[in-house]
Amino acid sequence: MSGNHAPTGGDAPKIEPLFFADVDPKTARRLNAAIPFAALGTDRSLPFRMNRDSAKFPRALDCLASAVLYEAGSDRAGQAAVAQVVLNRVRHPAYPHSVCAVVYQGSERATGCQFTFTCDGALARIPSPSAWQRARATALAFLTGETDPAVGMATHYHTDWVHPYWSATLDKIARVDTHLFFRWRGGWGRQHAFTSPLDDTEPFEPKLAFLSPAHRGPVTSQLATVNGTSGALGSAATTSVIDTISTREGDHFILVDAGGDGARLAMLGLGKCAGQVYCKVVGWDRTSQGFGSPQNPVIRTVAFLYVTDKRTGVEIVLWDCARFNRPSDAQCLSDANRRWITFKGDFSHAS
Repeated sequence: MSGNHAPTGGDAPKIEPLFFADVDPKTARRLNAAIPFAALGTDRSLPFRMNRDSAKFPRALDCLASAVLYEAGSDRAGQAAVAQVVLNRVRHPAYPHSVCAVVYQGSERATGCQFTFTCDGALARIPSPSAWQRARATALAFLTGETDPAVGMATHYHTDWVHPYWSATLDKIARVDTHLFFRWRGGWGRQHAFTSPLDDTEPFEPKLAFLSPAHRGPVTSQLATVNGTSGALGSAATTSVIDTISTREGDHFILVDAGGDGARLAMLGLGKCAGQVYCKVVGWDRTSQGFGSPQNPVIRTVAFLYVTDKRTGVEIVLWDCARFNRPSDAQCLSDANRRWITFKGDFSHAS
């Protein structure tokens, strides 16, 4: 990058890949410490608010959640700072103008992506349901108005044990734990530069499909294009049959509101099934109806399941723990227990 002192109105500053100097952590810390902090200034990022009912919201939510989780772990302050940087970039003319495009910019490269977790193999580490739910809660807060004044108008950051080539060309303005935060110099780092309109859509991100139902592609028919699979993350799109649930007497298909621990849904299942010998309650997330709904009962996007059958002694309650924070992973819908979605009162249909 150049000095980046140009005022806004000209060409937006050039975005460089995140390449690091070939130095050991001790040397990197010394080089980073030699760069003085600039004043944070009075500019603050304006609240970012996305319509929760929009079709793009679930994809934006999970892209932002993946960034805060894989970049900052479970630390809420670190997650907030990362979320602020992502949303600052979305509004800046130098970057793409959707959350997913910002987070996964350059992820097709083995090195040089904008956020290292998207290209360094970190996504192979599957988070616990509770960790994912906490990251989604942070993402939701920032997509509905929370801001982090601690990092101001920052558009860059890195850990203190590495030294990016661009670090001396930007203003170092904040430190959050082991992360250092930077903004553009001159007008490109001022609040008035962060006014680019948002894109109308959020792209599907194949690398996130293993974790996020919203990134497994819209289901429009029994044959649909699925971007990536759990066995080959980031692979080329393939065509596969989308399995849906056939109904029988005693089945109830509903929409549910994701979030929290979902305990009230278990009570809802008990209420709907009171007095019935066989009963099943299947729920899909209301904010993600394009990926499964009572009218389009896709098995892989079920968010809640309650099954009871008095003849066989079955009583099952399961949640999609990417959407509900359950105390035990045994209560989560998984590949091992997803067969109960197709259970119809005899074990031959639950295999």
